[in-house]
Amino acid sequence: MGTETLKKKLQLSYKLPRLIPGKCPDEEVQRKALQDIEHLMERAEKREIHLFFGDPTHKIHNTVLGECWQEKGKTGTYILPSNTGRKRVTILGFYNPLSHDLVSLVTEGNADKQSLEKAYEELRKSYSDEKEIIVIQDNARYNHAYSVSDHAKQLRITPYFLPPYCPNLNLIERLWRLMKKTIMKNIFYPTFNDFWSAIISFCSSPEKYINELKSIMSQKFEIIKAA
Repeated sequence: MGTETLKKKLQLSYKLPRLIPGKCPDEEVQRKALQDIEHLMERAEKREIHLFFGDPTHKIHNTVLGECWQEKGKTGTYILPSNTGRKRVTILGFYNPLSHDLVSLVTEGNADKQSLEKAYEELRKSYSDEKEIIVIQDNARYNHAYSVSDHAKQLRITPYFLPPYCPNLNLIERLWRLMKKTIMKNIFYPTFNDFWSAIISFCSSPEKYINELKSIMSQKFEIIKAA
């Protein structure tokens, strides 16, 4: 059987493999967490709590290449400049799945205990009533720090920790992919200030992307099967 015949028979396509977390928990653990998330969603819909998905992301000031329609051949390929610097922006974000609101702390520093405490303060300022705030987040070490836990209690913020290695259950990961797609892919920012301004604009005005958000932020979560 020839190669072309085999490709047609097996319906093969030439594409990149897909990465999944190498240590993802078994499916039952993920399903239990998903049940918890659904229960929290119900409570948020009843206005018993404020619910957020939280996670930091780090964006390096450099051009990110992405596939796009171009003319065939080398001469038809777009040419984009890159930056020589390696400065980066850290965004600690909290995404509200009901209102599509984004509360964020944007900094040049690292995501650590101190920055998370400041981000929690920004979250409480934005939702200043007495209602409990629950943040669904991962198990980064600083998320479990005693000082962070104490500060969260003072602000009436309660973390819900996802099982380890489950980015598939954190909605804000989709928001960060949207950010990369809309303000970074195939876009050159000559200065760090230009890059910073684009990120601030995205974080402060998520309503500009409301159609995309409503499309990608469905409450359908994938259960990852171990490879």
